[in-house]
Amino acid sequence: MNNQERRETADAQYQLGVSYSTSTEGNKEHNLERAIDCFRAALAIYTPNSFPIEWARTQHDLGVAYSSLERGDRQANSRRAILSLRAALEIYTREEFPIEWAETQHDLGSTYTVMPGTDRLTQLLKALACFQAALEIYTHSAYPIKWADIQTRLGDLYCMLPSDDRHATLEKAIVHYKAALRVYTPEETPHSWASLQHNLGNVYTFLPGGDRQAYLRQAITHYEAALRVNTYEAHPDYWADTMYCLGNAHRHLSNGGNEEHLQSALECYQSALRVYRREQTPNDWATVQNNIGIIYNLLSGGDEQARLENAIACFQAALQVYTYETSPTEWAKTQNMLALTYLNLPRGNAQENLRHAIEGFEATLRVYTREAFPLGWATVLANLGNAYAHLEQDQQANLPKAITCYEAALKVYNRKAFPFEWARTQNSLGDAYFALLEGNRQAHINNAIACYRAALLVYSRERLPTEWARTQHNLGNAYRNAASVNTQECLERAISCYEEALHVYTRDGHPGPWASIQRNLGATYASLEGSHEQANLQKALTSYQAALQVYTKGVAPSTWASLQLDLGNLYRDLAVERPEYQARALASYQAALEVYTPLDFPLEWATIQNNCGNVYCDLGSGDKHINLKQAIASYHAALDMFIALHKDEFAQQIEQNLKKAQAHLTDLESKQL
Repeated sequence: MNNQERRETADAQYQLGVSYSTSTEGNKEHNLERAIDCFRAALAIYTPNSFPIEWARTQHDLGVAYSSLERGDRQANSRRAILSLRAALEIYTREEFPIEWAETQHDLGSTYTVMPGTDRLTQLLKALACFQAALEIYTHSAYPIKWADIQTRLGDLYCMLPSDDRHATLEKAIVHYKAALRVYTPEETPHSWASLQHNLGNVYTFLPGGDRQAYLRQAITHYEAALRVNTYEAHPDYWADTMYCLGNAHRHLSNGGNEEHLQSALECYQSALRVYRREQTPNDWATVQNNIGIIYNLLSGGDEQARLENAIACFQAALQVYTYETSPTEWAKTQNMLALTYLNLPRGNAQENLRHAIEGFEATLRVYTREAFPLGWATVLANLGNAYAHLEQDQQANLPKAITCYEAALKVYNRKAFPFEWARTQNSLGDAYFALLEGNRQAHINNAIACYRAALLVYSRERLPTEWARTQHNLGNAYRNAASVNTQECLERAISCYEEALHVYTRDGHPGPWASIQRNLGATYASLEGSHEQANLQKALTSYQAALQVYTKGVAPSTWASLQLDLGNLYRDLAVERPEYQARALASYQAALEVYTPLDFPLEWATIQNNCGNVYCDLGSGDKHINLKQAIASYHAALDMFIALHKDEFAQQIEQNLKKAQAHLTDLESKQL
């Protein structure tokens, strides 16, 4: 074969390669592989010495083909592309072939940008140098379209470029995207213009620091601009992508609370589902389902139960796509959100919801390990502890599980790095120890006290008044229940804690907690002994009466009745020195019986009947004979109920009280005779 025939053969191979690489028919990857074979065949004839221009052109096209090939080893293909493109630059110099040199620099930059590998920073910096070199030729005035294309690619590159100053890097991306818009217009280049608007929306959505609200509003403006071109009818896929991103911007702009933006986000996500289908685009569909579930959690208006049930349905839908095997991280995130939603359900079977939450949290922990996701692991464990702590079935068996979860979370939540999470978990751990009845009760109470005191190292009245007051209340409860050697000292500490909490929990601002503390304060004062016993009983009386200002019969009948019982017992203690309080004790017991009926509260009803019998026996006013008969009737009522309830120990005590009352009545009647 002579040189002319060899040249014709190489030309034919090159042209065939170009045809394959630009073909829109058939399988793209297969066409690229055929094109590569043709270019390599041409290069067996084209040499830099005999056919330098043809050799450079073929090296360039071979590099572009390798860069576009997705099948096989992407990193190896990228390396081959770079070798070919750099080879082309041996002939295509800036001085002799400025256009070809600039185009090759452009393609080399594009290859470095998408090249997989671990050293992304080095690759992206090489891409940056190539694009900047290409701009020496492709100027705005001489080659506006090429210039705009490189500006766009520079914007993309800065979005990907690792940097310690993320804000400054993304600001550079914005500059390049906006530069490209000097060329791309919605009238002449609508697709490129809309793509840039979408990209700008993305950058402003994730731009850190500065005025985040202003950035997000700017992002929304760009997304809405993109939708002028990318309509549902003309470009449904682009439209759906932009609606999804627009939903994200509205969600972030809401700060988790702005109903208007949350509703807008919901509408955008639901619109995207007109295009995203589980069968065709499963990952996009699952992502949107997940985000809709989050929005339903964040919304506050309407029927909360219905909203959260919708959220659960969305998370469960997403889990049809996200599996532990194929998408472990997304699967775990969705399991976690599903569990949190079950915890927040206001109605339904609360215990069943807790069990569902526990299943979700435990599933999440299969992926969220301490090594891989330490903060997420600790957060999920704290929530799992909360779920176990509130599970009523086998509560005493579940509380140690809650304690284990909290203590594990505290291995990550330390006071220095995560002070608020540490304090919150310490408080929850204290609650669990306080509620634990099995085992060494005193040790559990002491642990609870230590946890509450630890939480107060972070919670202060000035910075976190509500958390501080709640922890003071909890600490007061723990001291009140501590069976210490010095019981009086513990009770006095409890009173101090309660009184501290009342600086924050006022009747007007926090009526529920205020009344609860007043009740506990009353019980604590009533338990104090010593030379000031009567004065302390008066303080207890004041506290109980204060609590009854909130706990009324109409609002909280059971609590009101319980307070009436406590008040009756207190009046009995006061009657030791002031017998007139016996009548008040009787009135309080009888008030409690308006709620504590034998059908609904048999044990409480029987207890109060016994107490009424005691008062009637001690009552100094009225007809003694009638009082004793009333006492006997009350004891009989109490005795019958305790026998029916199989409370033998109580029944024996009532029998003794009954015999004493009957004996007193017999003595009284014999004296009268």
